[in-house]
Amino acid sequence: MENRTEEQVIVQAPITVVLGEKSYQVKPLVISASRIWRGKVVALLSRLPTYAKATADNPESFSAAMSAMLKEMPDEVVDLFFEYAKDLDRSKVEGEANDAEVAKAFSQVIEIAFPLFTSLATTMEKLGR
Repeated sequence: MENRTEEQVIVQAPITVVLGEKSYQVKPLVISASRIWRGKVVALLSRLPTYAKATADNPESFSAAMSAMLKEMPDEVVDLFFEYAKDLDRSKVEGEANDAEVAKAFSQVIEIAFPLFTSLATTMEKLGR
C-alpha cells in the first residue's frame, strides 16, 4: 500500500493500483460523488450481519446467505470499484486482472474514500496517549 503525502492528498493526486500486472491511476472522487459512493459501500456492508446470522438449521436461508456472501457481494464490490475508478476500461481490466488484485485495489480506494475515518482514528489514538 502506498503512503500518500499530505500534499498528494490535498491536491487530489491519484492513487496507483495494480490490475492484470499493470499499473493504473485512480483519481479521488469529489466530495459530492464520494458521498454517494460511500453510501453504497455502507449499504453493502450493512447486510453482512444478516448473513452472519444464517445457520445450517435452515438450509434455504443458509444457502441464500452463502450465495450472497460468496457470489453476489464480490460482484458488487467489483461494481463499486469500477464505479469509483470510472476512468478505467472495465472490460479490459476484467479480462486481465484477478480477484485478489481487485480486492487490493478496492481496499486502496476505501482508504482514500474514507479519509475522515482514518483521521478520526488517528485523532482518537493521539488523545488516548
